Amino acid sequence: MTSLARVLVSVAVTLAVGLAAVLAVFVIGVRAKNPRVLRAVRVVQRDVLNPGAMRGAGTHESPWTVIRHRGRTSGKAYETPIATHREGDEFFVTLPYGRGTQWLQNVLAADGATLVVGGEEIAVFDPRIVPIETTPMAERDRAAIAVFGVTEALVLRTAPA
Repeated sequence: MTSLARVLVSVAVTLAVGLAAVLAVFVIGVRAKNPRVLRAVRVVQRDVLNPGAMRGAGTHESPWTVIRHRGRTSGKAYETPIATHREGDEFFVTLPYGRGTQWLQNVLAADGATLVVGGEEIAVFDPRIVPIETTPMAERDRAAIAVFGVTEALVLRTAPA
């Protein structure tokens, strides 16, 4: 094996081990609800992943729902992509990062929000955090719930017309 090949193999192994370590810290940190890991994950979600998800969120083609909410202090309007599951007049949202996300705090404080699902705007109210096992998400997202140790979900009811 040439010295260049040895260097390339060494770099590849180092990158693979580093990636595995970062993934392990991520999964273990989220499962343990470590505040430092959750804060870092939320920042990456907000600043890196959400902008891409928002491009098609709320349309028929996207798996993402848009939740429109207002800042608790600023009153500023926000839109955040979330995954929802609807059954009847209720929407269910798995909370892998726990209760500390800003969008969730805003929705709870306002006692509601607006969802954009499949191009339709739906007013929702009465947000409640419930044990994940009491929701349809327990079966639907079983693998993610097990890996990330998710224990809670958000339930939102559609507002009367």
